Amino acid sequence: MALVLSFRSEAQTSAMKEELAKAQDLAKQGNTTEASKVLAEMMGKYPDSFEVVQIWLGINREKIPGEEAAIVELGNLEKTYPKNTAILFAKTFLQAENGHFDEALVNAEKLTTVQPEAALNWLMKGQILESMNKNDEALNSYIKATTLDSNNSDAWQNQAGLLAKTNKLDEAILSYNRAIQLTPGQPVFIYNRGCAYCRKGDYANALTDLAKAISMNSEFKSYATKDEDFKSLWNNVDFIKLTSQ
Repeated sequence: MALVLSFRSEAQTSAMKEELAKAQDLAKQGNTTEASKVLAEMMGKYPDSFEVVQIWLGINREKIPGEEAAIVELGNLEKTYPKNTAILFAKTFLQAENGHFDEALVNAEKLTTVQPEAALNWLMKGQILESMNKNDEALNSYIKATTLDSNNSDAWQNQAGLLAKTNKLDEAILSYNRAIQLTPGQPVFIYNRGCAYCRKGDYANALTDLAKAISMNSEFKSYATKDEDFKSLWNNVDFIKLTSQ
């Protein structure tokens, strides 16, 4: 399962916006060294701003050959700004994305300890735990994320996916319902709910969801014909019509 997170910038003060604009202007002028200095100073002033860290990584992309190198550089930044949770979040995310799950989990636990009310920390921790096949702990983390932020559709989708994977299909469908309610234009959520319906044996709803997902993105036609979740419908006339049009 791919680790996908949606980063949300916090509300910025006018001073912070001005400093960010200054750094970006310097970078556009080719003065990346000064731009990096401005952003580094901001990391001390705005320790929760992921956007500052994200822009710093972007500006220094040419000096950082790949994500493994970025992890090292973020580790160095962390030593300079140990109270900056945004640096730790970025490092943890990259560690998880690159398969360093043990290290990522240690850092995710730090984040949930320092910022226990931040839903994104619990969502990322859940994704790391799920990647390590620690499904019970992962589900607890997802539940914590959806409790803290009931409007986070990614958290509901991840919770639903894990529930489906562990054959808790009725609970999975309820979580998919919430994710779809929050983000009705996301065909992946609808397709995944269709998978859960199909595994449950509710073929009418499975075909309805599949048809809607295909209407939003025709690539789901080929996905469904290879997806084991839809295997019980592969020889179904309506399924064949949907996926062959």
